[in-house]
Amino acid sequence: MLTLMLIAKAFWGNCQNTPLNYSPKELKEDYGILRKALETTYSSLYRFTDSLIMSQYLDDNLKSLAQPESETDFYKLITKTCAKVNDEHLIPTPSKAYYRSLENKHHYFPFCLKIIDRRFYVLKTVASGSAIPAGSEILSINGKTVEEMLDILLPTIPSDGYIQTFNTRHLEDYSMTEEENLFDLNYPIFIGDTTAYRLEYIDVADRSKKKIATVAGLDHGSYMKFFYGRNKLEAPLAFKYLEKNIAYLRISSFLKWHRTRFKQDFAVLYDSVFTTLKVRHTENLILDLRNNEGGDGTGEKLLTYLLTRPYQHFESTEVKFKGYAPVAEYLENGKDLFFADSLVGKTTNGLYSLKKADMPSLGEQPLNVNHYTGKLFVLINGASGSMAAVVAAFLKGNGRAIFIGEESGGTMEGNTSHQSARLVLPNTKIRVTIPLIKTSNAVAYTKGRGVEPDYQVTPKINDILIGIDTELNFARALISSKR
Repeated sequence: MLTLMLIAKAFWGNCQNTPLNYSPKELKEDYGILRKALETTYSSLYRFTDSLIMSQYLDDNLKSLAQPESETDFYKLITKTCAKVNDEHLIPTPSKAYYRSLENKHHYFPFCLKIIDRRFYVLKTVASGSAIPAGSEILSINGKTVEEMLDILLPTIPSDGYIQTFNTRHLEDYSMTEEENLFDLNYPIFIGDTTAYRLEYIDVADRSKKKIATVAGLDHGSYMKFFYGRNKLEAPLAFKYLEKNIAYLRISSFLKWHRTRFKQDFAVLYDSVFTTLKVRHTENLILDLRNNEGGDGTGEKLLTYLLTRPYQHFESTEVKFKGYAPVAEYLENGKDLFFADSLVGKTTNGLYSLKKADMPSLGEQPLNVNHYTGKLFVLINGASGSMAAVVAAFLKGNGRAIFIGEESGGTMEGNTSHQSARLVLPNTKIRVTIPLIKTSNAVAYTKGRGVEPDYQVTPKINDILIGIDTELNFARALISSKR
């Protein structure tokens, strides 16, 4: 009888594609390598968490690995460890094998969500005539309330400092340049892998009563078509006049590949935009940085057109090592990461700082001759991260603009970025992107907080569905009221 049970278990396990389990020894080896990488290559491990608390946390996690686990079970621990550090650039990713396994799954959520005031709304559906129409409010999924799901999912997302808006926006389609939706990735891992979703909801057409519907999960091909269909990639920079004295500049990313895709040269476009503003004596400029996940130094270049006096960008920089990374053998790019003696100097706390010759932003930054001197209004949200958050931080720190929306997704004090190590754990093959250069911005800040808006403005789902831009309309009304 026992033999038959074991055979049956093995048969059904194979039919269900039961994931490979890793031994405690293998798991501890992988976690130990992650810990070594954090402690020897990553300069911001204790930026937001006391070193003793972090060390105890890592000790406890290592000791907890006493039973065999699948990759997804272990990935939960890796993800929570990265999130504990409070750095949006410290990013865990499942193995390539895990992503290949998704090609045979039918577990994808057939809706795109919008989260407003910790409530889930259906923003887009996979097909017209869906059982649950866009605009409906979801109350629960497979028996879990929205609050229960948020309590599980928000702590799985690495974000800067103590900011929560970043986590919330990353459960949505947060950017036209995003590579994946974290609700769609994390729900099956952290809440439950399922092929059907039982939804309790309030229909947009009749809010007087609750309804229940069960919908099938999407297969991989249908999901990818849905995902790319709902995220239209547009040119990263757009400029126009809304009125004679109100110009609008949207920058949806500072990413090089995004500019290249649309053949946009920001140096040329900046010069054109700000020359136009100057020639036309434009009194008001609205800068839209919403859903901009960051990018490169073209964001810093933008500041030279927006600030009204020379400024220092970085107060200091730090890296953890010189030469090759101590965990280079586990890095995909280990041979490419090298901090030469000539580029770094020893700091008083035992780390290394980049010299001004290699990091010009440590010196005073001159303004562009065509810098804008009119009134500046900036639209931000929790998906304004990385370089977009840096731009917002310097505009805020220099008292240059009025901010509208919600707290930005990056801390004002600076981030850890510029170069990254690509760690691959040897057994599970889970990947972790580890940023290397810690920067401290030369602005006043509140520890762990982003740019807080001068005007907190939250859109309503009905406005979003019919194309009303709540924040932009607020900015225009504010400008009109100040005339």
